[in-house]
Amino acid sequence: MIGFIIGTVVIATVIFSIIQLSFLFAGQGAVETAAHFAARKFAINARTDLRKAKTAALAEASSLCRNRPGGNWESVALTNLDFAREGANSPEAAPTAGEAYSIRLTHGVELIVPWVNRLLFVLAPVPKARIGSKYYLFLYTTRWATVE
Repeated sequence: MIGFIIGTVVIATVIFSIIQLSFLFAGQGAVETAAHFAARKFAINARTDLRKAKTAALAEASSLCRNRPGGNWESVALTNLDFAREGANSPEAAPTAGEAYSIRLTHGVELIVPWVNRLLFVLAPVPKARIGSKYYLFLYTTRWATVE
């Protein structure tokens, strides 16, 4: 009887872990896609107005991250874009055509599967946050965009 209970708990934990890792894998794919479209939006609009291009890129990334499987408004608030011009200590001037920017998208993905969320939160080697009773892992990706 004890062996059955222990075996059931172990099997349930393994199944829940597989489900949560599947959600994380889908979340990473959504972050990659959002970064691609945000970089594209930034590259198209950067020459006219740099601030509006950054805002449009963040709006694009937030929209795609919200509409991903498992996305919600709370995780959109944990979406961040960092822009860095190629070359160190470049002044913040109007970009010219052909200039390269590194765009790093960081998005908080909520761990939603019971039992496993706490375990994965402790073990994951990525930036993480706990807000209330919700656990978030920050997935990130970097894209290079050339101003058109």
